[in-house]
Amino acid sequence: MGLTVEEYLATNPPPRPTLGDCVARVCPRWAGLSRTRLCVAHQRRWFADGRPDVESWARTAPAIYTTMGTVPLGELDQVVRGQVLLAYEVQLRRGGRISPAQVKSAVRWLIDHSVGDLLLADLPAKGQTTTFLRVWRRLFEYRTADRESEHTRTVVRLNVLNPRYDGGKVDFSDVHAPWVLHLGQQHVLQMAASGASAARMLLVGYAARWFAMFLRTLPEEGRRPAAVGRAGMTMYVRWLAERARDTVIYESLPREDPARDVIAERLLPSLASGHGPLLVTLPRHYELLHILRETLDLGRAWLSGIGAGGVHLLAQDVPSVPDRDDTESELEGRSQDALPEAVFLQLMEEENLALLPDGSPRNYVELALRTGRRPWEVRHLEFDCVEWHDVDVEAVDGSVQRRPYPFLIYWMQKVRRRHKLPLHPTDVAVITRQQEHLRQRFPQWFDADGRPLSPRMILFPTTRLSRANRLGERPYDTGTVGNWLGVWMIALDVLVDDQGNGFDRSRVFPYAFRHTYAQLRANAGVPMEILQVLMAHQMPSTTQIYYRVSHPRRVEAVRAIAAKYQFDVVGGRLRHRSGDEDLALRVRAGVGSVPVPGGSCHEMNNVRADGHGCPVYYRCFSCKFFTTNFSQLPELRQLRDAKAQQLALLEAAYGSVLTPNALTRANMELLRQEIIQVDELTAKCETDLGSLTDSDRATVEAWMHSRDRFVTVIPVAAVLAGRQQLDRPTTDPILLTGEAQ
Repeated sequence: MGLTVEEYLATNPPPRPTLGDCVARVCPRWAGLSRTRLCVAHQRRWFADGRPDVESWARTAPAIYTTMGTVPLGELDQVVRGQVLLAYEVQLRRGGRISPAQVKSAVRWLIDHSVGDLLLADLPAKGQTTTFLRVWRRLFEYRTADRESEHTRTVVRLNVLNPRYDGGKVDFSDVHAPWVLHLGQQHVLQMAASGASAARMLLVGYAARWFAMFLRTLPEEGRRPAAVGRAGMTMYVRWLAERARDTVIYESLPREDPARDVIAERLLPSLASGHGPLLVTLPRHYELLHILRETLDLGRAWLSGIGAGGVHLLAQDVPSVPDRDDTESELEGRSQDALPEAVFLQLMEEENLALLPDGSPRNYVELALRTGRRPWEVRHLEFDCVEWHDVDVEAVDGSVQRRPYPFLIYWMQKVRRRHKLPLHPTDVAVITRQQEHLRQRFPQWFDADGRPLSPRMILFPTTRLSRANRLGERPYDTGTVGNWLGVWMIALDVLVDDQGNGFDRSRVFPYAFRHTYAQLRANAGVPMEILQVLMAHQMPSTTQIYYRVSHPRRVEAVRAIAAKYQFDVVGGRLRHRSGDEDLALRVRAGVGSVPVPGGSCHEMNNVRADGHGCPVYYRCFSCKFFTTNFSQLPELRQLRDAKAQQLALLEAAYGSVLTPNALTRANMELLRQEIIQVDELTAKCETDLGSLTDSDRATVEAWMHSRDRFVTVIPVAAVLAGRQQLDRPTTDPILLTGEAQ
């Protein structure tokens, strides 16, 4: 008792059994039979040895263990025997599944190949016979690993840094520059401590290896970071872009084309044999620069300390996240996955919603359609997710009334913060209906007053009554919601788009509801800054990705009239277009422009980047690609008010908070000039609007004020809920039927 495996083996070495020593135990057919008869296994061995004398052969022939639970260890060398026992013990303690047959075949392989040390054995890369040998050797490596120094290795094992990882290695073996290796290792250590995904940590290795490949093209192979500097980083951005172009050509060539081998020489080779070069696809191009920028930023202080502060990447050096090519949907004027208005209205019809099972499936789908929240956010809504707040509303006569408004309170896992979304009472009715459904279906989850027993109970708990879901705290799986929608789409008889054509039902999936929410409100005239708050986006550029100017949604008269009244940035009239040109431009408007404050941008690089790739840093009122018309009047006016308020604040702070100097005066003068320019554009748009006929003006004003079935008047104070105070109300489209209230 108390002896280790090594101590026990040193004092009690197991004997090397022979056939004669274990006849009755391992060859049961030998006992009671003629001494010239062998079991099947030994009979084959005896034949293979040339049929020698059975008596003498049996005294020296090795035992063959045919009994399932018996494993031969006596023929192993003492070192490898101890390694097998230790690895076997570790595997059991880790909860590994043990197959006696595989253990026996692994030990037999060691005996047959006369292995003296498992760590030095030349094991095959695959094969069922040696599976456990590879597992045991890996366990030995991790058993002797030092977690404190693991990140300093050229091949970093992730499950040594953090046991939560099942495996995976970050390979820096071909990173020759010590400073790049150090930064990469420190980044991996920091990510492992924070629990980042293994895929992102592997990207650190890829980014460091690509950067090291580029450094080899520089003098001294870039071993001194100070010599690389900011100029070298700019060169790397261009160099990696060339590798991305090489990748496009490489993938377009047939396999037998010899040019592929020439291009492959310019790409980073894979460390795994037979896998060819690593390609810089569009998503990987973004990932490599993005993760390298994070790595350099993490070591910014260290680089500055060694005189290499210029070694860094800027945000504009990193390309935008590539989006999938969805030209057809964009031609219809929708943002990627947004459903057409006609399809959305069909889905929200009562007879179609009734095809969903009562309870959670029906309520979940309807609430997701109404609120446009992310699927994770809807699945994890708390049971009591609605709060009522009193909001001051300015009436038409100037009086201020205080009215209660409902808000959806939910957690945004993507950005780790809570958010409030103003609701309409019809949305609250869906939530109330779901709460009553749970009280009736699972009364054991509530007290006598109908309150949840668990403060962590959610609104859409799974019906699986597991130990983790004793009180309704576990949500449905993501696949369950997709299954609900799939069955629902099969049950629907008819689903057509705006043109009356059959609609592809595979495009109805949970995240499409969020795009649809943004697109319908943009169509109804909600200003972008208000839509940004409703979508809970931190940057307006993110909101721009979620919608396009939708030409099927425009009123025909508005499209025809507005096409004749386009202005450029200086207020110059764009030439009148013919009918065919007008139609072509309206179709192109879905893919050839992106919305910007007060108008549209037609610069193609910026359009392809969904508003993220402006070459002049969003100086819209100085850009020749900026256009506007009278349909942008509400946003132009709001933009003018915001700039005037900003200018007033600067003027009030001039000489007190702000130091009187040329820079401060230049900032104020810039705002004054922008206000003058916005006033000129607004005046021209108002003149054009006033020159319309009565019928045209009525049509345009009806569209501009969004008087359709989507509109309900909600004060801006409710939309911005304590974030800022505005003087006048705006519109937010929430109701699906009925008039504005």
